[in-house]
Amino acid sequence: MQPDLYDILDCERSATDEELKKAYRRQALRWHPDRNPDDPEALRRFKEVAYAYEVLSDPVKRLQYDRFGRVFTDGRGQGPFGSADEVDLGDVLGGVFRDIFGRRKKGPSPRDLRYTITISLEEAARGTTKHVEFSREASGGKKVMEKLAVKVPPGIDTGQKLKVAGKGFAGLRGTGDLFVVVNVADHPFFRRRGADVFCDVPVTFGHIVLGAELDIPTLLDPAIVRLPPGCQPGTVLTLKGRGLPRVKGGGRGDQFVKIVLDLPTDLSNEQKDQLLALDRDLAGNPSPTRERYQELLDANRSNGEERAS
Repeated sequence: MQPDLYDILDCERSATDEELKKAYRRQALRWHPDRNPDDPEALRRFKEVAYAYEVLSDPVKRLQYDRFGRVFTDGRGQGPFGSADEVDLGDVLGGVFRDIFGRRKKGPSPRDLRYTITISLEEAARGTTKHVEFSREASGGKKVMEKLAVKVPPGIDTGQKLKVAGKGFAGLRGTGDLFVVVNVADHPFFRRRGADVFCDVPVTFGHIVLGAELDIPTLLDPAIVRLPPGCQPGTVLTLKGRGLPRVKGGGRGDQFVKIVLDLPTDLSNEQKDQLLALDRDLAGNPSPTRERYQELLDANRSNGEERAS
């Protein structure tokens, strides 16, 4: 089991950015290779601390980690806990470590502007165009009102930014850029993880026992799924390529459909009698699972009677 990134930094999950930085400073000093020469364990811990701060200091990665327990948007594995995302010590010393111990890392220009838009999950799947309106300071100190149509590519995720060059504040060193930060609203039916989509589909008892053809909603258009007879509640079906487009690398994610038994909450007396009669009939034709359950239950009862006697 991979360690919790907050535990690695020895800080609370509610820690502010400044508290995260202080926690990282303490742990980095403790495990720094210069203080622990020829100590492989210290080197491993130092890499874990660096990776934990890299994830938690990034608002998008932290949001994903808090929600799902891992990071999806960077397309890599789990940092020093997996071979796909090993932290290079030279990169750590030259980047994040320098930032903490006094040097300023490269960041946004003070002339840049930020503008946040919110789109639906369907818009994230198809791509959309959003009209933004904002004021900025142009050359000569003049205030101007800008109206732009910003094209949002399919597959974009919360926290990702769209750059519009030259639409920031004007200054002596040139004009900054506009960064449109995208927020993808939660969906009442679908749940998103990276490019994959998850949903629960309610089915009746008849569907479970007899099988059925189901119309499954997706982010684009309905899909037809054949539910086999005897499919158990909780079964997850995969709709290949029915997720969101991948902004990088091409292709689409998948949609995962969990079968949920939809039980009635209000039955008439006649319906109750019919259900009891059906239940008695079905009890005479048990499934292999029910038979094994009954055998175990009978064995438990026999053992209990022997101990009692």
